Amino acid sequence: MTYPIFVTGPQRSGTRIASHIIAEHTNRTFIDELDYSLSIEANSVIQAPFLLKAVVELSFIFPTANFAFMIRDKDDIIDSMKRIQWYKDYTSNPDFYKTYVDHCYDYIDLLKQSLDKDRWFDIQYESLSNDQLFVTDRSG
Repeated sequence: MTYPIFVTGPQRSGTRIASHIIAEHTNRTFIDELDYSLSIEANSVIQAPFLLKAVVELSFIFPTANFAFMIRDKDDIIDSMKRIQWYKDYTSNPDFYKTYVDHCYDYIDLLKQSLDKDRWFDIQYESLSNDQLFVTDRSG
């Protein structure tokens, strides 16, 4: 049976590279978060940090879907957000980034309790670095 895989987690946690790697290794179609729609193919990997808050609803809309939660060091996520000035126009609160990341991981813990264990799995960001598709130089 084919089923979609939603790769989600905090912004800047590695959802894009993880989605590409999963799609490549499982012969699935990669779907960018900007191209997401409810009419996705069953045999697809959807890179979707923005759908983190919709996982419960998605689990009902797509009853065979799996959910991959990205786990990355919080300080690395925060450094990445600051490096690209993520949300810089929205907040002057110096604790915003830490609060955002903590909130995301707390929410993921709640989601894991509400989903059947066979419907979700974690991906450690650091484990992706062994894959040939992993990109370390993001300057270009």
